[in-house]
Amino acid sequence: MLSNPYGVLYNPYSIQEVFNHLLGHRKLDEKDLVQHSGLWHSYLHHGSFSESDKSVLLEKIETVRQKSVEFLKKADFLFITFGTAWVYELNTSKRIVSNCHKVPAKEFKRFRLASCDITDEFGMLLQRLEELNPKLKVIFTLSPIRHLKDGPVENTLSKSLLSVSIHELVNSFTQCDYFPSYELVMDDLRDYLFYAEDMTHLSTQAIEYIFERFSNAFFKKETVSQMKQIEKLQKAIAHRPFNPETDTHQKFLLNTKEGITAILKKFPNQNWDHELEIIEKQIVK
Repeated sequence: MLSNPYGVLYNPYSIQEVFNHLLGHRKLDEKDLVQHSGLWHSYLHHGSFSESDKSVLLEKIETVRQKSVEFLKKADFLFITFGTAWVYELNTSKRIVSNCHKVPAKEFKRFRLASCDITDEFGMLLQRLEELNPKLKVIFTLSPIRHLKDGPVENTLSKSLLSVSIHELVNSFTQCDYFPSYELVMDDLRDYLFYAEDMTHLSTQAIEYIFERFSNAFFKKETVSQMKQIEKLQKAIAHRPFNPETDTHQKFLLNTKEGITAILKKFPNQNWDHELEIIEKQIVK
């Protein structure tokens, strides 16, 4: 599995720009970099890429690009999440940025993408992805995280535009599908209790609910069963008793160790060394 190597992205334009760069349709050079607070940054990349030497930054970017495109060629699924239709455009170059890198707000113009622009750009991208990897299935999702800094009305309008764009793409390309994470929160859960204290991000309970629905939609039954076994074992290992030397807890440890051994027989490629070490330290010899 490979998470977006360029960092978390929210708007569709930046997402397709990343893929254009990955596929070699968009080259990066020194004109794409900005120096701020003693470091060189790329407006297309997360701050973890930033370097004091711009040549080192460009080299790091190219190394990640090459590794990522090779992974993409062999991937079976690609999950793309749209978060907001609002974007920030650099005044000097008129280029939409993925990360502002704390450059003053006066250097940017903020505006909302149009649905037709999103579908046009992503339509061309999906064709290029199919040429690169014909077996690749693309799953779109719409983030239920609220962008309340844009304002509640603007956030709702933004989500609506993104939803329309996604469904037009799914209806136009057979390799595309949609997972309704947004609708699960808005229509199934329907309660502020399922948001975190900031009322913007999701609570742990909401995340677990969405992941359960996701697992049932995309994973085989054997995989779901294995995940439940692993989760049970992880909870057992995390358990901290008041009296670890009692017969009851010692038996509990041995049962947990047997459970790990059974998992390893089925899936020998898994690594449980750390967990087994924790158990061994607690077993009374």
